[in-house]
Amino acid sequence: MELQTNGLTLEVVGREVSGRPVPGRPRRPAGPYLLGLPALLLSCVLLIPIGVTVVTAFRTPDGFGFGNFAVMGDPAALHAVRNSLLWVLVAFGLVVVGFFLALLSYRLPGLTPFLQPALVVPFAVSVLVSGVTFRLLFDPAPERGTVTAVWSALFGSSPVWLGPGLFWLVLVSAFGWTWLGYVVSLFRAGLDAIPDDVTRTIAAEGVTGWRRLWALEIPLLRPITGVVTLTVVVAAVRVFDLVLIAVPGPMQQSADVLGLNWWRATTSGDPAGRTAALGVVLFAIVAAVGLIGVRGLRRRRWAMPVPVARQDAALGRPKPSKRARRIGWTAGVVVSLVWIFPAVVLVATALHSPRAAGLRGWWSPSGLGLSSFADAANAGLLRALLSTALIATAATAVLLAIAVPTAYLVAWGGLPAWLGRVVMSVFVVLAVTPVQMYAAPLRDAIGAAGLAGSRVALALVHAAAGLPFAVLLLRSAFAAAPPALVSEALQGSARQSAVLATVQRTYRPALIAVAVLEFSMVWNDFIVGFLISGPGTTPLSLVLWGEARQFAASSGTVAAAAVVASVVPVVLLLSFWSTVVRGLTTGSKP
Repeated sequence: MELQTNGLTLEVVGREVSGRPVPGRPRRPAGPYLLGLPALLLSCVLLIPIGVTVVTAFRTPDGFGFGNFAVMGDPAALHAVRNSLLWVLVAFGLVVVGFFLALLSYRLPGLTPFLQPALVVPFAVSVLVSGVTFRLLFDPAPERGTVTAVWSALFGSSPVWLGPGLFWLVLVSAFGWTWLGYVVSLFRAGLDAIPDDVTRTIAAEGVTGWRRLWALEIPLLRPITGVVTLTVVVAAVRVFDLVLIAVPGPMQQSADVLGLNWWRATTSGDPAGRTAALGVVLFAIVAAVGLIGVRGLRRRRWAMPVPVARQDAALGRPKPSKRARRIGWTAGVVVSLVWIFPAVVLVATALHSPRAAGLRGWWSPSGLGLSSFADAANAGLLRALLSTALIATAATAVLLAIAVPTAYLVAWGGLPAWLGRVVMSVFVVLAVTPVQMYAAPLRDAIGAAGLAGSRVALALVHAAAGLPFAVLLLRSAFAAAPPALVSEALQGSARQSAVLATVQRTYRPALIAVAVLEFSMVWNDFIVGFLISGPGTTPLSLVLWGEARQFAASSGTVAAAAVVASVVPVVLLLSFWSTVVRGLTTGSKP
């Protein structure tokens, strides 16, 4: 072959290719893999104790086998498993109710401004505080319990709400009060992001009512439905502190769940193999739910949400009629007042003296004052506030420093496809792993290292427990960035830093969501501190639990401590809720 240029003739002489073709592989730089090293080390805080629990569960005096799992033949354990599965049904029911309430607020726009703050407040408080609140509402004495007083006035006598069978009403009400705001907010964000042209096309074809629901809203909200269902179902299976605080001691055996059964077995001196087997069974139930939901978390090509405040104008939707607005406002006010009422009861009880709160209901004008807050302060509340703030801040800082580069690595770091799937599956399983799977070995290891009661150790445990969820959420946010922009950034000399700068608009809401939720969850935590912490850390929830053990005599002090414990997370979530919802739904929009 000849090439001529500027009068110069070049002749290219080739030769016959011989020999076997040698397959080549693209070189993968090792640098990005280092981004995941801190996450691997932090995950070992959970992975190693989980491995110890699994080995202990299968180790028997004769070697390895299933002998320890004979504990599941115990009637109490079987009863706890049945109750845990019943909680799964409760979670599914809550998802359905939340979806239709979100749909109602979507069809009646005036409902949202009133409803959203009322729903956010219960989600911001801890499950322990929710249990305290509903125990106050359903107190069996008509002179103290609101529901009992109303029922007695209407029907002459009242059942024992916290007695056999009826305690489920109290527990389900408290659980729904806590989680419904989360469900409604995410579904509403998904409905707001449905493109207007799609809605008009469906309407032009005459698809309305239930047909529109099945043809449009439900299919487009399937990714969000998977995320919401996964979160609420896992929370229901892992329920622990709600039963412990809301149900009186004599009835707790009837309300037993697998997590509580494990705790009782460990505190009563049962063999380690049998208690480990209980933890493995609980882990298997929750992990199965997590793996079912992993497909919804893997989706990458989801659109960014349109901000709710600007969407109607941006898409040109017709304004609702005056009648629809009036109905929405009226319904919003009524539902909001009903939903915020338990919080009002809690605050009003806290504003009574301990003696007045123990003798009369929150509506009584006698005994008003701040003495219950003074008693709560004397019980160590102020020290617990400082300790909790330090633990939550440290855990959040460590989590963000490790989760961001790890999420980038999984999304755009060039991992092989199979390795990316494995990493995602591991994080999903870790995200739903119950504390009972690693509490006992981790507590023993912390004690052996001389760190019992250390705030640093507890903060690292919280960071490790929050890392899987943070990586999953941030990975979805990174992956939602346009691939063309990422490819263009990767071609530059800055490489990894350029990618982060390119997609910052995508992941910033998710980053804020991770920070706010991690801080709030650590602040509200009870189970990690209860099962792992030593007395030196004094987390806020443990002080609240200590006061609540004599509930009838200290309801005013407990209510005051619960109010103080709830101020920070409530203010934090109300301030950032719209950004948190955007971050939670980034990468999970239709």
